[in-house]
Amino acid sequence: MSADTVSKTVDFVSSAKTLSVLWTWLLLPVSIPAVAAEAGVTLEAHPQLCVIAPGEELCVAQMHLQWTTARERDVCIGFAHQPDFLQCWVGQQRGDHRVDLAYDENITVRLHDAQSGQILAELDIPVIKRDLRDTRRRRRHAWSIF
Repeated sequence: MSADTVSKTVDFVSSAKTLSVLWTWLLLPVSIPAVAAEAGVTLEAHPQLCVIAPGEELCVAQMHLQWTTARERDVCIGFAHQPDFLQCWVGQQRGDHRVDLAYDENITVRLHDAQSGQILAELDIPVIKRDLRDTRRRRRHAWSIF
């Protein structure tokens, strides 16, 4: 093997590693969900998914929202598409809120600092429409290959 071939192979491997590191850094924000914008803040929703029933136009559910912070804060919780908050707390480290939902699009819940308005945490709740009909092909016998 000549020195030129070895040099080209080393350059190719080096550029492949550089490219993989570059792709990792570019895709890192996409692959990790941005649930907490600030350390020590959590925001959870139950259920984590809202399903539109067959024959219905809206997802109807009761959502239980819970949040925690590392220190006592003044916070408000609300939906991204609504200007008003659902509820605010003063000097609390945790809180929860129940809300009835009726939506046809994905829902974004945000926890805000009440004084600065900064978004402390954000959570996306997907709304899906599911047809409950069985779409699998029925077979005459489970053991049949035809």
